[in-house]
Amino acid sequence: MKILVTGASGLLGQELCPMLDSIGAQYWATNSKIFDITNSKMVNEIMNKVSLDFIIHLAAFTNVDQAEVNQEEAFRINHIGTKNMAKIAKKLDVPIIYISSASVFDGEKLTPYKTTDATNPINVYGKSRLMGEEEIRKITKKHYIIRTSSLYGKGGSNYVDAMLTYSMFNSSISVVDDQILCPTWTRDLSKEIINILSGGKEYGTYHICSSGRTNWSEFTKKIFDIKRRSVFVQPILKSDFPRPAKRPKFSVLDNGNILPSWEESLEKYLLQK
Repeated sequence: MKILVTGASGLLGQELCPMLDSIGAQYWATNSKIFDITNSKMVNEIMNKVSLDFIIHLAAFTNVDQAEVNQEEAFRINHIGTKNMAKIAKKLDVPIIYISSASVFDGEKLTPYKTTDATNPINVYGKSRLMGEEEIRKITKKHYIIRTSSLYGKGGSNYVDAMLTYSMFNSSISVVDDQILCPTWTRDLSKEIINILSGGKEYGTYHICSSGRTNWSEFTKKIFDIKRRSVFVQPILKSDFPRPAKRPKFSVLDNGNILPSWEESLEKYLLQK
């Protein structure tokens, strides 16, 4: 199996690519320095020169606050770049996996979002991700759109590792507790991507994230508890910590319990560190 992986040097890519090695897949691990997904000339060259069986599109502008400041760049990568990848998939007649986000929803719901629920992003990041989804659906039927939430894992900057570093120099921290989410380990998500490559899943949109729900304050406390770090976590409101981008109050996805609970996965991740 020949696979093109965009954004391979990112957090998810660094977990996924070794798994592709383990199943004997031939893959081209790219990043923005090797392959600019927004460069039409480069995209056309790829379409004319390569032979592929699958595309895994991980490349994205993921800094939610910076997306408000650099809106043009966020849309260029998450919308236009994804449109270009969908064109390659269509031209080569191969399936594409696109990683999207819970941020395509407005967070006003009180129960986990289903794949059929209406989207209504409230920040630039969510809007750009949704536009990427729409391009995928419009251009090629052979697609898997995966919405996930708050990724953490080895190989890149993430909230869990940032909190561990913070705990080495501080004894207290203030964290919001009125933003509900389902933090997800990149290893769990990568395993499900491998399952998709193996066949058996129908094309369409999927919610793949940890099971259960938490808030940032509770999640942070759990990190410190597992690692036995003596850090006091002070719950605060989102309004006490203003940021450039609005955040949905509720970002929990209905995943059909496809992945373990967030507590179980977090403990497995931290016990190996």
